[in-house]
Amino acid sequence: MSADTAAKAELDIALVLSAGRTGTKFLAQYLDANYPEVTARHEPKPSRSLRLASHAHMVGAVSRDRLVALLRRKRQRYVDPLRAEMYVECNPFLAGYADVIREVWQDPLIIHIVRDPREHVRSSLNHGTATGWKGLGNRFIPYWYPDVAKILNLEGLGAVGMAAGVWVVMNRQLRESSRHYRRYSLLHYEKVFDANYSGLREICALLGLAYRDADAPVSPKQRINAGQLDVVSHWRDWSVADCREVERVCQPLMAEYGYGDEPEWRAKLAAGAEA
Repeated sequence: MSADTAAKAELDIALVLSAGRTGTKFLAQYLDANYPEVTARHEPKPSRSLRLASHAHMVGAVSRDRLVALLRRKRQRYVDPLRAEMYVECNPFLAGYADVIREVWQDPLIIHIVRDPREHVRSSLNHGTATGWKGLGNRFIPYWYPDVAKILNLEGLGAVGMAAGVWVVMNRQLRESSRHYRRYSLLHYEKVFDANYSGLREICALLGLAYRDADAPVSPKQRINAGQLDVVSHWRDWSVADCREVERVCQPLMAEYGYGDEPEWRAKLAAGAEA
């Protein structure tokens, strides 16, 4: 750890990490607006260049030392000048750094949010992952999208399988790195935004903050989901082929996180097997 980083050891560092599509933009807005002792940011620049390096590292094109140096250098300008008591970064792009974060910040709090992979796929596709500028970037910009086919040793992946593969790659990285962190907590997205915001309350407790709701400048009830195309429906309306693709890519991690045991889901998969 550098001398500059050590000098900021009194500033508590918390990172909210995931495979994406987990409400991290709202979480940063909620924490930053409601708690003066907290500086919270969502994907602060240059997160996209960090994303490229992370994906390159996953296939051996960027060394571990280079990854550590890059993260340390790119984050100093955000962390060093802060006068808050806590810095919270809500950033799915840093999931690929899970194993090296400990070399940049001392004893950070890692909050890992996992979402149903079927909903991750739906939300990703509805936000244009496979179409438009995002789709072009994913196809033609080197390392913009993780090479999930190579990383997972899977062939013939379509848009659904690629989105499902991102879910596996990132959540697996976070799970395998969790043993290195004294302060690591796993939360399900479905709890964070349930009717009682029980997971959001838990996040506040982990951060040592009193939960704020109706009286808050940014309330959970104000959460919006901008940019939704809404072209992919709930998995109950999916084709058997798409269901089987998610199952092929996401198991056994999907089951380990408690998803995919619904009778209707199992019936669709069984119907596909019989076809």
